[in-house]
Amino acid sequence: MEYGPNEMALDLDALRAGGAEFEVRLRLEQLLLQTLRKDGLRGVAQLLASVPGYGVRQLQGGESENAARYSCLGGDGPAVIVYASTTPDLDVIDVTADDGPHHPVESDPWHDRFYGEWEAMLGLDDAAVAKLDLPRRAVFLIGLLEAEVMNGGLGQYLTNTDGVHLESTLGLLDEIGATRTRRILARAVGLSSDAESFVAAWDGRSEEFSALDDEFLAAAEDLAGMTARAFLA
Repeated sequence: MEYGPNEMALDLDALRAGGAEFEVRLRLEQLLLQTLRKDGLRGVAQLLASVPGYGVRQLQGGESENAARYSCLGGDGPAVIVYASTTPDLDVIDVTADDGPHHPVESDPWHDRFYGEWEAMLGLDDAAVAKLDLPRRAVFLIGLLEAEVMNGGLGQYLTNTDGVHLESTLGLLDEIGATRTRRILARAVGLSSDAESFVAAWDGRSEEFSALDDEFLAAAEDLAGMTARAFLA
């Protein structure tokens, strides 16, 4: 079934009313993420503006040339807040129902610290990563996992990293309490146990990897916030 502005309006209504929140958020975030990757922040704003019965405005506070927050409001009730951020290595969409216009949306300081540290370390090679102190190494490895999976899935993560930081990353997921994400990553590794390489495993078991990608998104653990609280506090 086609999912466009009319269907988005129904999902926004349901989200504002508190109905089917998980399924609604997942559909909205997947469409907006596709739009962000294809058309950038302007494309996200244009898509939101096309939703019938809703008005959209960009919120002040916490934006940069690579990030923006939008408020979508239709009739009475809370607005829906859409946060969009894009860098060469990581695209992020977050959709939530606000408590109302009397609760202004503020930048998340934990996310700001995490992504600030992560962006400062982009491009480091394995030797440089090994020399980082634990807090910065935690940010780099968790950020790398999130970026690779959101960009191309668990198969891409394992293929591009070749498992070099795998044990450390699994340990960090344990340490920050991201148990669902850890289990999903471990299962992805298990799909590769009998293959010649991660590339061969991804090619031969693509449907199983895709199902795990869906579980990763559904787990919806706040890896950035959890890592920042554990290591940057």
